Amino acid sequence: MDGEFEICRFANYPKFWCFRYYVRSGPNQKKPTYIKRSLKTEDRGIAERRAYEEWRKLKTKEAEGAHLTGRSVDQLIDEWLEKTRRRAETGEIKTITYKAKKTFFINQLKNYFLAKSVKRVADLQVDTYDDFRYWRMTEGWKTNNGPIPRKNLKPPTDGTINAEIGLIQEWYNAYLIPKEIVTRKPTVKRKTLDMDDLAANPPIPKERWRKVYNYMDKWSRSDAKGINRPAVHYWRMCCRHYILVAYNSGIRPTEGVGRIDPVTKKLDRGLTWDDVEIVAQSHYSERQEKVVEDDPIAILNIRKTKTNVPREVPCRAAVYLIRWKEFVDKWREDNGYPPVTPSGLVFANPVTEAPYPYTMYSSTWSKFREELSDVFDDQYTLYSTRSSYVTNQLEEGVDVQDICKMTGHSYRVMTRHYDRMQMRQRIPEVTKRRFGRRDLKPSGVTKLV
Repeated sequence: MDGEFEICRFANYPKFWCFRYYVRSGPNQKKPTYIKRSLKTEDRGIAERRAYEEWRKLKTKEAEGAHLTGRSVDQLIDEWLEKTRRRAETGEIKTITYKAKKTFFINQLKNYFLAKSVKRVADLQVDTYDDFRYWRMTEGWKTNNGPIPRKNLKPPTDGTINAEIGLIQEWYNAYLIPKEIVTRKPTVKRKTLDMDDLAANPPIPKERWRKVYNYMDKWSRSDAKGINRPAVHYWRMCCRHYILVAYNSGIRPTEGVGRIDPVTKKLDRGLTWDDVEIVAQSHYSERQEKVVEDDPIAILNIRKTKTNVPREVPCRAAVYLIRWKEFVDKWREDNGYPPVTPSGLVFANPVTEAPYPYTMYSSTWSKFREELSDVFDDQYTLYSTRSSYVTNQLEEGVDVQDICKMTGHSYRVMTRHYDRMQMRQRIPEVTKRRFGRRDLKPSGVTKLV
């Protein structure tokens, strides 16, 4: 076709004929830019016909104003993020999901491309991402331009990098390949996580939880200083009771605290007073010969969940919720605030009726760990209240299927994440020593036949 394209074979791919098309660019182009595609045939005549069809497609795209490989990867990233932003505005995805993608593409992927000298689509090769994991663990975590202070930056976990690889593959599958900007996604593999990777939020042992419980009790009752003294006292009681409810119900932070979507300005998740039911409990006492009241239980109706599957959680958090409600009612009356409504959040800021920012809970938890550093390991996170609940339920013999229903865990995650705890409980059984053949016929055992 008068030099419009060519078919050739490459040394590292000698079997099949390939199509190669030179992309004419601007005067500042420093090196030739080509589109290269396999024609998947050894027959030259078939290769010529297929190459001609590829050339026609490219000419059509150029006639429609497409830039082919002349486009920069920064432009493509910005277009993908704009498309993702519109999906968040229409409610197709969560705003927090869009923000997480934006943070990765701008703070990590663009910096990776800069380090690898990837500027245009033609620079995206099959092996472009071979060094991605190594770069993220050694240099990439230092180039974060986001809101995290530099002194708090640290290398990402394997789970985080796996999630980032998923975002790269989504970019290819949902945008680059359908737009025919590239022909196939890169071969970048996720790392198989072991148990230590999944134990990022280990359960808090009961003896250490008792120390946290006592510290929170003292902390929430201590006098606050300054002109915002009543508000500070309210926050301390709120934070304390949320942690107590989370520890005894296993709810996720977003399910209990809630958050305001920054785009729609609407409440996203969060436990309301209408979602809480208190059920009285009693039993018949043989000694007293009468019915005796027990501590009530609470049933939490979790309507909006991470998996979009509502669930009910019967739990032993009733005493804390009742005490919290009594405190809220009295505090609002004493400080001139209207009573709570059924649709109001259980753990709301009384001034705004909106959730406290989750960062307030996490920073307070960090202070707890500092104050209890001599007995409380740094590995325990605020999310450890959830794994603690599951561990406590398993230790009490609650069926695994029931725990999955109450927590929203999948059965696969439950067995992988918590079977190690069950095995530890069976150490005496599985390590029992047998002394010779005498143990095969224990004393006191006889056969009927």
